[in-house]
Amino acid sequence: MKFALKFSVAGFVYLAVLAAYAQEKKEEAAEPVKDVEGVIRRVIEGVKPGAPTAAKPGEKKKEEEATVEVPRAPVVELGPKFIRLHLQDGSVISGDLSVTEVTVETQFGKLTVPISKIRSFTPGLDSNKKAAEQITVLIEKLGGDDYKTREQAHKELSGMGVRVQRELEKHVGSENAELKRHVSEILKELEEAAEEQADDDSGNSGASPWIQLDTIVTTDFTVLGKVTPQDFTIASKYGPLKIALGDITKAERETAARESYKKNMSVGGDTLAQRGFKSSGLKVQAGDKIVVKAEGSIVMSPWGSNAHSGPDGMPNYGWYIPNQIPGGALCARIGEKGQPFKVGRSLTFVAKTSGTLQFAIGIQGEYAGEGYQFPGEYKLKLRVDPK
Repeated sequence: MKFALKFSVAGFVYLAVLAAYAQEKKEEAAEPVKDVEGVIRRVIEGVKPGAPTAAKPGEKKKEEEATVEVPRAPVVELGPKFIRLHLQDGSVISGDLSVTEVTVETQFGKLTVPISKIRSFTPGLDSNKKAAEQITVLIEKLGGDDYKTREQAHKELSGMGVRVQRELEKHVGSENAELKRHVSEILKELEEAAEEQADDDSGNSGASPWIQLDTIVTTDFTVLGKVTPQDFTIASKYGPLKIALGDITKAERETAARESYKKNMSVGGDTLAQRGFKSSGLKVQAGDKIVVKAEGSIVMSPWGSNAHSGPDGMPNYGWYIPNQIPGGALCARIGEKGQPFKVGRSLTFVAKTSGTLQFAIGIQGEYAGEGYQFPGEYKLKLRVDPK
């Protein structure tokens, strides 16, 4: 009895499927159905949620953006005495120094560093007496009685940028009300300027706050102390030039730094991780530094038309990867088999593997099917600093 019932149900499904398929193809004057078994299997199984949708007849498959290798300029070998000097007046001079090494006097004793091992060095205020005195005088003027003098000092100190930050911070608790107010305002201005520089995606870290001691960064370590000699002779294309340590803003040997590669792109609300990641078109290598900044919003429709998410996502919308990538969050991976990770509104990281950088939006699995829509998009700014 049970066998007969199953056979009757199967036969009914078989006939119903054939009838529906024939009706669908009637207007298209299609050829007779040859793969009946395949048609039945596809209709009964359906399309699994999250699986890519096959292209319809006559419909071209959307092409992925062509992938490009991030440009990598060749690294130029430098001579053992070569250095590039950034001077206080804004000029830059490159050439061979007259010395092959410098001495750094630290609290633990003297250390000799070959020029060939130096990546950069930055003179401190102890080596730049003129700048130290200028900063001291200007800070004193901030607390003076004359309004115009205070405002002018404020303008000059603010114009020096982040380099005067630490000297200003020494006076945040001043009992002089005017001095305290101006210092607080200048520090706020410097903070805002630093944020704007970060958003600019220039790839340049800019100047760092002045400290008292000289800083030398070598290929193996960083050391603080007092550098000697206090002046150098450099063989430049303009001839031999004598440069005082106090005239130098920064010295470096990495003149062949590779340029950053920048790109803007968008990730729509239909680009869900379960449906497939969107290629950035950038092929990165292990060791590349990658900076991603994102903005925008998508409508989290399963929770209502007023529910929105930004690139950071929210646990309230469930999890794409439990306790790692919340619903609505921008995520990325490197290569087709790469492990997805959260990007959010902003992320700076070093690539651990090589491959094409891809992005998607993480959504809790039960809402990732084709029946759910998430209107909106995230706009991305990408920057790759080649290793």
